[in-house]
Amino acid sequence: MNKIPLKTIVVSTVLGLAVFVTGSVLRPELAEAQTVGGWRKDVAEKAQGAQEAGQAGNYAKAIALLKEAKSKAPLSAEEEKGVNELMIWAASASRDYGLLASTIEERIATGRVRGAELVSKLDTLAKTYYSQRNYPKAVDTLDRLAKTRGSSTADDFIMLGQSQYALKRYPDAARSLEQAYTAAQRAKKPVKVQVEILETLNNSYFRLGNKAKQTETLQKLMVVQPKVAHFEQLVVIAQQGGADSVAMINLFRLGDRKGVLAKDHYGKYADAALDLSSPGEAVRALEKGMAAGGIPKDDRNNRLLADSRSQMDKLKAGIAQQEREARAIASGESDARLALTFLTLGDKAKAAEAAQRALQKGKVNRVDSLQFVLGVSLYDQKKTAEARKAFDAAAAANPKAAVVAKLWSQLAG
Repeated sequence: MNKIPLKTIVVSTVLGLAVFVTGSVLRPELAEAQTVGGWRKDVAEKAQGAQEAGQAGNYAKAIALLKEAKSKAPLSAEEEKGVNELMIWAASASRDYGLLASTIEERIATGRVRGAELVSKLDTLAKTYYSQRNYPKAVDTLDRLAKTRGSSTADDFIMLGQSQYALKRYPDAARSLEQAYTAAQRAKKPVKVQVEILETLNNSYFRLGNKAKQTETLQKLMVVQPKVAHFEQLVVIAQQGGADSVAMINLFRLGDRKGVLAKDHYGKYADAALDLSSPGEAVRALEKGMAAGGIPKDDRNNRLLADSRSQMDKLKAGIAQQEREARAIASGESDARLALTFLTLGDKAKAAEAAQRALQKGKVNRVDSLQFVLGVSLYDQKKTAEARKAFDAAAAANPKAAVVAKLWSQLAG
């Protein structure tokens, strides 16, 4: 059973989507000037009083006066605009978002709001509905906004995708959030915003059962902000997808270097290392796992650690002879084993040298494993361009390890 933890991420404050602006608030001095030319005296007096109350910070009184003014319906075009713009101002300032939304809708419904003003009103309306978690209306308003403006911003796509996810419209959410991520990158949105987008996108693909796209999204998350939770999901998907021993140990190697191994990964890493004759890696995994509390310090594990150290000591003692013999053999398999020995002993330069020699000689049993050893050794030496070439070669040699190799390549920088 997939135990990937999920959470719905629909938080407007995280996305920086402030609602409390209108851009078209009637200025205090205008109401008095509009007591002629379409205004009736009693309506103008209510509007002027509301303006003065709002300026004094008494928005409740301002709203009450404006409601009285609206009771004088039907209002002329000038009265409707002046009263409703003041209402938008007062509702926004008092954080009465229901009133804010209904008043903006009323203004738009007149058909007299056009161009840039209409775009501004729809933008504020969408953010208002979103902050209220009125996701159906947020989606509808964002659609109206896109048609009016002719395009969508990164924030529009974020709100749209998050709203669709909250409504369990996962296919729509995935499409919108893919666009949101691209737009967020282009707009250079903060890492926190990009992570929120990708986490909801990941959850959308999980709900859809699309493992390939979920894996792709998790890879992006690992590049943007590596986290234990993201890595755990990658491990689960890799195991469920039948990843072989070479793919799994290299996934654990990556998690170790990025500091995102979960507690239960250390024991799995140690087992994989021992299975592939890399006792030095097993020692390091066991020691870290015990220190992190992921591996119990019981008799069994203490014996396993002691045995791994013993194997490592034997490799150290015989490394010179192993290197002489490998160099003398025409085929590359002995050098491939030598490269792994150097890697497990921590000599990255020698490991890379032996791996390159093995590739030149040819006749290697697992080219993908050898390319990973080469890539990891070069990565540890900060030779990132060369490391990427090795990881790309590993992906080409073993499709089952391609996802892991691609992730290594992406993170090599």
